[in-house]
Amino acid sequence: MSRKILLTLVLLLSGLSGISYEILYGRILGGILGDQFAVSSAVLITFLLGIGLGARFAHRLWRRLWMIEALIGIYGIAFVWSQDAIEHLLYNGMGFLPSLAGPILVGTLLLLLPALLLGCSVPLFAGYLGRMNEGPMFSRVYAIYNFGAAATALLIEFWLIRQFGITGTVMVFGLVNLLAATLLYFVARPIALVPPGAAEASHTPRNHLFALILVSIASAIFQLFMVKIAELMFGPFRESFAFVLAIILFGIALGSFLVKRLNVGFGKLMLANVVGLLLFIVLYRDLLFVYADLYEKAVEHGMAILFLKGGILALLMGIPAVTFGATIPALLNSRREVARESGHLLYICSLANVAGFLLMALVLHQYLDYGVQLLVIAALVTAALLAFHFDEIRQWRGYRLPLAAAVVLLSTAGWQHWKWDEDLLYLSYTSFHSAKDMEDDRKSFNFPEKFKGYQDVFSINWSNGNPYFFINGYISIPMNNPSEKTVGTLGPMFSPQTKQALVLGLGSGATASAVGLLFDHTDVVEINPVVRDNQFRMKQWNFDIEHNPRVNIVVDDGIHYIQSVDKSYDMILNTVTSPLYFSSSKLYTVDFFDKIKRRLNPDGIYLTWMDSRIGSEGARIILNSLRQRFAHCSILFVKSGYYLLVASDKPVKLQHPELV
Repeated sequence: MSRKILLTLVLLLSGLSGISYEILYGRILGGILGDQFAVSSAVLITFLLGIGLGARFAHRLWRRLWMIEALIGIYGIAFVWSQDAIEHLLYNGMGFLPSLAGPILVGTLLLLLPALLLGCSVPLFAGYLGRMNEGPMFSRVYAIYNFGAAATALLIEFWLIRQFGITGTVMVFGLVNLLAATLLYFVARPIALVPPGAAEASHTPRNHLFALILVSIASAIFQLFMVKIAELMFGPFRESFAFVLAIILFGIALGSFLVKRLNVGFGKLMLANVVGLLLFIVLYRDLLFVYADLYEKAVEHGMAILFLKGGILALLMGIPAVTFGATIPALLNSRREVARESGHLLYICSLANVAGFLLMALVLHQYLDYGVQLLVIAALVTAALLAFHFDEIRQWRGYRLPLAAAVVLLSTAGWQHWKWDEDLLYLSYTSFHSAKDMEDDRKSFNFPEKFKGYQDVFSINWSNGNPYFFINGYISIPMNNPSEKTVGTLGPMFSPQTKQALVLGLGSGATASAVGLLFDHTDVVEINPVVRDNQFRMKQWNFDIEHNPRVNIVVDDGIHYIQSVDKSYDMILNTVTSPLYFSSSKLYTVDFFDKIKRRLNPDGIYLTWMDSRIGSEGARIILNSLRQRFAHCSILFVKSGYYLLVASDKPVKLQHPELV
């Protein structure tokens, strides 16, 4: 096998493992600190900045690519072997800082090194392979690396974690990196011994760099936009995120390939991008109907539903994903495209991605409808096209592409104003499981109150005179239904003492408010600040919980609160959404039950719920997990498909029959 083919294989291995660490480290820290916006955003920003800085200075580590790959793998293996020590460090290492600030700072420092190392890979591989070819290599390297990353995004979600767990999956990718390092040491040694010369890098015009900044900001906004759209369409599941991430990465790979094969310029890419955004607005309603119409048939055929979801998303976001992904290959103007130039552009792109993320979270998502957010993305892309052709436009040359993009942008604005149906996104994701349900629900639901935070969407939806609690694509039972208050009353009936209670999950406040009326003091933990801020809008269904002097509402993740509070409770009630949803599943593990027991009084009880959607296997796992940590466990039938689990180290029995 030739040296070039072996090096390409190593590049693919590096791509397969690269994105895995951002996903898996994020999950590990989420399991320790919780899934608050501050934690997830710190992980994302750390990786973006670290990768950018690594790319910027990668050329200085020219001889050390094999060592970089080895360190990535060694660090990953050491990270999962040291999780207990890391958890202790996160909660005790920066105790002088308030709340989450200390743990987030420690977590950021822990992730910075692997992020820096990961950033070195693409520029150095481009430089190495460039030595073996006379033509451009960055596009090929970028395509292969991101093709591997896209495959990993799907493998992690749909196979690896289910087979090996998070710890085992990190170990797998750590070994992949060690294999890549070994091959690099023997295959690329002759190339590594000859460092690149300063003359090999070429100058990129300032207007081109400004265009890259604008389009990178737009790309980051688009990615976050698509994550929310996928949640609202398919539900707040991890697989929704995996589909979006995989399509983005496949888009980078395909875009890089097309630039190399067809020699497509930056201007044409940006025009195609704006056209793709227009098609998104034009087609999204029809494609939702197609999805709803095919869902019932697809769900009966196993993997078909995954292909249906992936196909619908690819049709919606495919063109923007490909054209965003091709921007750096299109801008590179060095025939050899070695480490220095590509690293510089990747560095600028990463910094602009951070700016786009912050702009989306702090401004656009909170204050603009989703249709308007799409217009902002299109406007940024059009501005990037204008910046790229600025010198030609000043001389009345090269204005055709910017003019065409402006026309498409105006068409997009017109279609958004007259045809875009924002309310369609506020139906439950289950409404899209049938074309008839989708049409009927769209007609019957009213959406007078919508509220958005950094990344969450909350609304009170009305249908046939009943109010429904909507959060991130999930819609609850009617808030005037007595079931939630029944759950809040059942717990106190079985609790030996009614002094101190903890409720995980506020939601509409119906369950927590019932607990608050029956205990001397109740702490309620809610992860979503938007839900907390709008409790007064639901006071007619939650006994005006926020003005109950015996109730203390805390905005935090349940895991972080349980770990950081120095208090014990007579009853802990978990009311968060089903473990099917990504932010809730960690509250149904043996590790979490261990943490719960440390906060319960000796005779205290723990209550959690499950519904029939988790299936018999899911119910078996939850029940077995509870039995591993509690001596006694009972199950209560609340209503059809809705069960309450009561666990304690003391026999579970009715303590306060008068509450019946």
